[in-house]
Amino acid sequence: MSLEKFRLKIEKILVFRNDRLGEFLLIIPALRALKKVFQAKITVVANPYLKELAKCIPEVDEVLIWEPKKHSLREIFSFSSLLRKKKFDLAVIFNPTKEAHLISFLSRIPLRLGYHRKWGFLLNRKIKDEKDQSRLHEVEYNLQLVKEIGAYTEDLSLRIELPQEELNKTQDFLISQTLEPKNYIVISPFCSNSLKEWPLKNFLELAEKLGKDIKVVVTGSREDQERGRLFNGLKERGVLNLIGKTDLLQLAGILKYAEVLISNDSGPVHLACCVGVETVVLFGNTKPSQSSRRWRPWGEGHIVIQKPQIFQIRVEEVLRILKDAIF
Repeated sequence: MSLEKFRLKIEKILVFRNDRLGEFLLIIPALRALKKVFQAKITVVANPYLKELAKCIPEVDEVLIWEPKKHSLREIFSFSSLLRKKKFDLAVIFNPTKEAHLISFLSRIPLRLGYHRKWGFLLNRKIKDEKDQSRLHEVEYNLQLVKEIGAYTEDLSLRIELPQEELNKTQDFLISQTLEPKNYIVISPFCSNSLKEWPLKNFLELAEKLGKDIKVVVTGSREDQERGRLFNGLKERGVLNLIGKTDLLQLAGILKYAEVLISNDSGPVHLACCVGVETVVLFGNTKPSQSSRRWRPWGEGHIVIQKPQIFQIRVEEVLRILKDAIF
């Protein structure tokens, strides 16, 4: 059967993207393209910690979880059996792994789209993976993949819809902390790759100086709590330390009402984009696959500050850019 004829029969789509926050959010325009062209039910396989956030993507109808680790053959066969019963017509694998390719094959999904590596022979529609060259943004690479089966969209925005209950809780929290919407700045000083982090002492100095003019909220994961304790000493200077104290939905709510996010290249940058908040993002010239061309904040109104080495970015430079932008 030709692809054109098969497209008319696509009613259920399985999407694999079970890695990290930023990578996951950057498939949203591609999901919109799939939904627009096929009008099909979309089931996303996500990292467990992203499950509740994935439900906030308007184009997603169902969320399944699959940890990004090595699984036993028994687990792989069990998950494949579950998927086979759901009778998917199309699988789209955005993060190529041997397990994802094997699962899509064992699930007997007729059309399997992905990249030609990591057991790509198990796919029957594939393109060459050139992402590590960073010629395009990650959003554009994802759209390039689904274009292979004719999916497209003019709406390239990143967008999630937080439940009203979550927004109400965020508003109550802001009141409890005497924080006013659009009158505080969020700083996210950590990321999964320490080589991409601006020195912590710089973030501490930045938070202290910003705290003289506007309230500052510092966020991070539970794994960052020990290093983040240094921000506790800035409480009397208008700095609120929330490192390790929020889940992703709470973080999204706090970002939504912020004036701006200041961060390294990390997942919260893309979350901020999804809730309509401008960002200032610090980059060093890391290896090509981590280039700002590929991972910069998507959309208008964002600022990227980049130097050959991230530690070469000066606190005064970031302060000047922020004051020009918001004060």
